[in-house]
Amino acid sequence: MRYSIGIDIGTTTVKCILFKEGPEVVAEASEEYETVHVKPSWVQQNPDSWWDGVVKSIRELLRKSQVHPRDIRVISVSSQAPAVLPVDREGRPLHDALIWMDRRSKNEYEYIRSTIGEKKVFDITGNRLDTYFTMTELMWFLKNRPQLMERCHKVLQVNGYINLRLTGVFSIDMSHASITQLYDIRKNCWSRELLDAIGADLSLMPDIYECGEPLGTVSKEAAEQTGLSTETVVLAGMVDATATGLEVGVDGSGQVAEMTGTSSVVLFGFDRLVTEENLSYLRGYEKGSTILYGAMNTAGGSLKWFRDALYGGETEQKDSYDRINREIEAYAKEPSRIIFLPYLEGERAPIWDPDARGMFMGLTMNSVRADLMRAIMEGACFALQDNLDQAVKAGIPIRDIICCGGCSKSDIWLKIKASIIQKEIKLPVMNLGAPGGLSYVNAAYMGEYASVREAAQAGFRIKRTVEPVQEWIEPYQEMYRIYLDSYQALKAQFAALARI
Repeated sequence: MRYSIGIDIGTTTVKCILFKEGPEVVAEASEEYETVHVKPSWVQQNPDSWWDGVVKSIRELLRKSQVHPRDIRVISVSSQAPAVLPVDREGRPLHDALIWMDRRSKNEYEYIRSTIGEKKVFDITGNRLDTYFTMTELMWFLKNRPQLMERCHKVLQVNGYINLRLTGVFSIDMSHASITQLYDIRKNCWSRELLDAIGADLSLMPDIYECGEPLGTVSKEAAEQTGLSTETVVLAGMVDATATGLEVGVDGSGQVAEMTGTSSVVLFGFDRLVTEENLSYLRGYEKGSTILYGAMNTAGGSLKWFRDALYGGETEQKDSYDRINREIEAYAKEPSRIIFLPYLEGERAPIWDPDARGMFMGLTMNSVRADLMRAIMEGACFALQDNLDQAVKAGIPIRDIICCGGCSKSDIWLKIKASIIQKEIKLPVMNLGAPGGLSYVNAAYMGEYASVREAAQAGFRIKRTVEPVQEWIEPYQEMYRIYLDSYQALKAQFAALARI
């Protein structure tokens, strides 16, 4: 029997799954790590905490499964993205990684906007200029940490660092390269024009690999730490959204899916190059393919914030979200009539405002805790509807939607979502998130299928469907209009608060 491992380095947790041929799940393991909020809009992580989580999780997989390491033929790694991690020639981190939530590079954003121009950036990269991407963050390092950058050998993404620790190879995969805002999507190479404009040398950028391309095998040092075999091949990997797209069938057939975890991402697949200014461009798994996505910063993250700040945190039984769901179902059975703006770390699509902040509006003396928690779920769904509206304006048809990720395990949240977007929501049988997509890449590499697409098509099946609650639709339509107006009315105030 041949086995493979899919590893996803998420925003809060590393998740490892061991698959046997099929692919079928054999064992799972995960480890949480800390996100450091240095100050508002400054968000970073210690990259060695990712590696520690990978080591512990792989050892747990081996312990649970008792599979011989030599039988694990291949590993793929996906991750949150984009990030900026400068490392030296030995691969040692020179600073915590600035992750996708970080918005400290607003001055660099303004410089690029005034010198290069937003249109030029969009034309080259397929993405609108924003502090979300790597370019402004890398410029922040070059401007504010020049001595550190003198020692920098390469700038890595999250999965690039794990791949480096596994193989010793400095790399970036095509999907991650496509959202650095330093890659020319038409010339298919790093953009010297943009690198020169921010004062970055081309040598800082790693070699680019196709997502399913082998980087090498597990190094002796990594094998000693993880328990893996030095015969195991490591593939280049991909962005978590690319991997999730494979799991839920988002390719060139027009399928639409939403991946909800700490952030929420709605995915639209195309078999050609497509760009749209209010959505983000991501190279799909296959050459020439596109995933357009609308990314919301703190969907599940807003509920996690409430859990940790106002609900007492996680329980010893790891059932805090089950308790939240039950409380909403018992004490907030109808639309909340409270507007929540889910902008706790600014927002990406479709408002693209790093100064936006979270807000509850409409509280009364009758409001209870369950109402606030339901309002958080509703606010995240209004943000999803806002992105779907942008897609419709761009001519992208929305028939139904596949939902996956951790938040798709909440029945009440799914009912709210279906009622707000007024469409049925389909849940796939395999709902593992990014590791599920990685399993198809691994299976194709091992020869189980002729291609990754064939593996994904063979594995994709619908488990169940969630319908809208008809009596919730009208109040949610009214609340959605207020939701949209609320941000516009407060936009200037958010900017003023950010300046304080």
